Amino acid sequence: MPKTLLPKTLIAALPALLVAACSQLPQRQAPPPPASTAQTPPPNTAPAPQPVAKPAQLALLLPLSGAFSATADSVRDGFFSAYFNDSLHPPVRVYDVGSTPSSLRAAYQTALREGATFIIGPLRKSDVAALAGDVPAVPVLALNYLDDGAQTPPDFYQFGLSPEDEARSAAREALAQGLHRAVALVPSADWGDRVVDAFNQTLRAGGGAVVAEQHYDQGTYDQSKIIAALMGVDASQARHRALTAALGESSEYEPQRRQDIDMIFIAARGQDARMLMPQLKFNRAGDLPVYATALVYDGKPSADTAGVRFCDAPWTIGDSPALQQARAASDGLPISNPRLFALGRDAYGLSAGLAQHRIREGDTLDGVTGKLEWQGTVIHRDLSCVQIGDSGLSPLNP
Repeated sequence: MPKTLLPKTLIAALPALLVAACSQLPQRQAPPPPASTAQTPPPNTAPAPQPVAKPAQLALLLPLSGAFSATADSVRDGFFSAYFNDSLHPPVRVYDVGSTPSSLRAAYQTALREGATFIIGPLRKSDVAALAGDVPAVPVLALNYLDDGAQTPPDFYQFGLSPEDEARSAAREALAQGLHRAVALVPSADWGDRVVDAFNQTLRAGGGAVVAEQHYDQGTYDQSKIIAALMGVDASQARHRALTAALGESSEYEPQRRQDIDMIFIAARGQDARMLMPQLKFNRAGDLPVYATALVYDGKPSADTAGVRFCDAPWTIGDSPALQQARAASDGLPISNPRLFALGRDAYGLSAGLAQHRIREGDTLDGVTGKLEWQGTVIHRDLSCVQIGDSGLSPLNP
């Protein structure tokens, strides 16, 4: 069943809904028919009235109860912050999909029964797959992505905060700087594999490549062995030991890193990055630019991560006047996760535009989560890129 649209804090912070009165146009009188010998049609053959198109009705399907409720709240609040900035205000209802396949199906069926013509959501990847499998009766803007190769129903759009978009944007930025060959250090987790694949594919499309990669355990401080192997320092040390054994005497020696790369890519949260970066520098990587995914920056600049480059949503790192104004207008809202709030804002812009035919599949849009680009019905983000300094962030391409 529909859930209350907005919490009181959001209602108080958003502008009031403006209602425009509809003016009535005077009816034009038909001129009398000219004199004619032709037979006049009987009254019951008058032309039938043309059907009037119904306005789009949006349905926002989110897990507002359960473990993902805080995530859903951020998306919902961002959605309605954009809704109240739109002069058209299409009808919207919000539905809680709960945490089970049956509650998702019930929410979807209720939305259809109550007149929904466009679905936004669901949010969890498993729910997106379940809804796609049911072949929805109306267009859908899912807020996550199906697995590669999954069958996609007609008018089933996919949009979300994919870390692969961060990796692709970082690779494009590196290529623009003339950098082509990288080593990668990523977590021993599915998202680590996905982001390094996205980074490598984008590099290869531009003539570059990831030439070696290592996986690390998140939360573990000592990564010296895998970093030494990644940078080729262990091979340099092995050569020195072999030379010492052959000569029978020791000699002065400075370990050398591999020379076939011009950058490093890491996927790491802020805490892990602050542990990894000193060890990379110790293993002779201090002169190489380091690109990362957006989680590398948690709002805590430090000397350890200074110089790291990453790409993120304009809402979180952009400083244009329009973004500053939009963020200022949202200052009164309880924004616990700015990226998810931005996802909600762009979800409204995309869904309302598609439902009302203001935008079409293939249009490039400047969103607050990035520049939105289409690949079929899948929407990817091209992101803004910055560099971490000792006291904050600076744009790479101001």
